[in-house]
Amino acid sequence: MTKNIKGLMHALRQSINEAILESNDVAAALAALKRTGKYPVFTINVALEDAPFPAVKRVEPLGHAEELVLDDADVAFLAAVGVSDPSWSCTTSKPSGA
Repeated sequence: MTKNIKGLMHALRQSINEAILESNDVAAALAALKRTGKYPVFTINVALEDAPFPAVKRVEPLGHAEELVLDDADVAFLAAVGVSDPSWSCTTSKPSGA
């Protein structure tokens, strides 16, 4: 983990803790628990995980791109603006009676 990411994670943890402690509801609950002789202890766990998909889709120059794949929404949009090809199939189910 880079120094920059560590700093950002620390700032995030600190901000979360400050927001919790500044909450009137949290303060009231903590005070009520303390009056019963209980002293709550809590931690906030913040972790990083890899995104399930790239945040930015990389566009490759023509000639190096892979095959274009259209989904049903793409085909429907293109058909709505008058662009269609018999090889495209739109499998979106239509309501019965339509």
